[in-house]
Amino acid sequence: MQIRYMRGVLRCVAVISVLTMATITGHAYEPRIHCEEDTVMVSKLLQKTNEHGGTLGDRCVYAAKELVGTPWAPPADNDSIGTVVVNMHGFDRLGFVNTVLAIAEASRQKLPTVREFVRQYESFSRRKGEDDGFASQLIYGADWVVDNVYRGNLKEMTEYLGGGGFKAKTLDYITRHREDYPALKDEATYDKVRMMEMGYRSHRIPHMKKQSAGNKTLHELMKNGDVVMMLSPEFDFDIYDIGIVEMKGGEPYMIHISPESGVVVADPYPMQRLFKLQSQHFYGYRWMRPQE
Repeated sequence: MQIRYMRGVLRCVAVISVLTMATITGHAYEPRIHCEEDTVMVSKLLQKTNEHGGTLGDRCVYAAKELVGTPWAPPADNDSIGTVVVNMHGFDRLGFVNTVLAIAEASRQKLPTVREFVRQYESFSRRKGEDDGFASQLIYGADWVVDNVYRGNLKEMTEYLGGGGFKAKTLDYITRHREDYPALKDEATYDKVRMMEMGYRSHRIPHMKKQSAGNKTLHELMKNGDVVMMLSPEFDFDIYDIGIVEMKGGEPYMIHISPESGVVVADPYPMQRLFKLQSQHFYGYRWMRPQE
């Protein structure tokens, strides 16, 4: 996996391309393209997803399947700057979902552009949809859901069927592991992140029981492109895995970064079977739907 990722990096140019988005977002910031090859890859995927058409959910599934085989990689924006970095050669788990959602949304334009993709990626991955450096990154699953639901990007479906529950957690993994985040060397950035985490002290995280994945009513309600987040038992973090739902034969399947292989896969097992195989690693799951 690491060798494959490094080969992708070596194919890239040594300089980082810069796109200025001030005219679109109303503020000056510099999202970064990892390499020229990434610009080409995004452009081609946008065109193919646009031509595929369908609902937003159908586009999510198509884009996700086009990324099958892409390896897991550490977040490209975990550096001293923290602004958006487009890297199609490797994703962390939440970065994969943000990429898929941004491709699907941007592809709905008559002539989709890389610039629109970057704008959509910013909308899904940054607090209030605005890139303001590392402190604006949505890293915790709860933070990601709350912010995107509030702005209408997602609809929380977790409590739709009932029978689930809540788990209280204090999400402070980032500041407790300050040494793992270069941007936190800056005291102002650290203080901003710490203030954000204060809002997630004893935060009640809704979840559905793992066993509900076999519920026929759930199967009837789930749609292509829905997002499923498997919740980590870690006491200060909340994402174990996250992926895009594909409906096949009336059952939900997941397209995600496989914990075993470390690459994006269209899982061969229905979600119910996948949950049984991964049962010891998570305690429940959240269910979200991208909004047209």
